[in-house]
Amino acid sequence: MKPTSANSGSLSWHELTASSSKEAMAFYSQVFGWKFKTIVVAHAPYHIIINDGVDIGGIAQSPAPAMPSNWTGYITVENVDAIAEKAHELGATILFGPEDIIGIGRFCWLKDPQGAIIAAISYLSL
Repeated sequence: MKPTSANSGSLSWHELTASSSKEAMAFYSQVFGWKFKTIVVAHAPYHIIINDGVDIGGIAQSPAPAMPSNWTGYITVENVDAIAEKAHELGATILFGPEDIIGIGRFCWLKDPQGAIIAAISYLSL
């Protein structure tokens, strides 16, 4: 899994949390020609999206299938803990993390003061 951008502040990964990852992969492979490779993250399958040989995102099965499927953008940052603290000071709600992803980096999900959700991630090696 390699991010599409190593530049701090750039959108580097797109993740779909799907009510049916199998149906989502079938749909997006037909619409965009995406390929997928499956790895295991936190004891669950995670489907990396490959576009023209480049890893651009992932699809994960929703832990709450009744919740609508949704896309989340990941922004590359140098220090995810500092970003989470700063975002919280500015009125964001930290929804998840910061937490480590073994072999990949550290991330958090936050909801901005207007209610939009985005993720920040610090990669181990870029």
